[in-house]
Amino acid sequence: MEGLKDTIMAVCVVSAAICIIDGLAAGTRFRKQMRFLLNLIFVLIVVSPILKGTAIFEMPDISGFVTSDYNGSQEVYYEQMKQKTGENISSVLEQQLEAAGINCESIETDVNISESNSISISSVTVCADNFTAAAEIVRNSLGTETEVIDGNM
Repeated sequence: MEGLKDTIMAVCVVSAAICIIDGLAAGTRFRKQMRFLLNLIFVLIVVSPILKGTAIFEMPDISGFVTSDYNGSQEVYYEQMKQKTGENISSVLEQQLEAAGINCESIETDVNISESNSISISSVTVCADNFTAAAEIVRNSLGTETEVIDGNM
């Protein structure tokens, strides 16, 4: 890693030198020769670590992060998926209720995810000024078997 750091530093210094000397030799007849020599030095600096083998890139040791227990992460994934799915469904239902002219304070969706990764909605709690109309819209959207709970009570 130290060799790579030295190589990068050398490339930066040579690049700066090329710019300075190119600017100083702009009007001289040796400009092309100076530029050729500086570019040759630049190429040698870039290629030499590869030829020496010092530019070997090492991957960091990640053995401390490897675990065979994925149950916790899978449970967190399913909980996050349930929460996000519930939020998305609630947002769509709220938009449908607003489009129907029903004032809705909140909608909470109870989402279940089975082991076969199928998503089902067991109940929806609605706080709205016209609960009957809101429940009808929710049942039309999610299915007649969906339980709609009045959140105003």
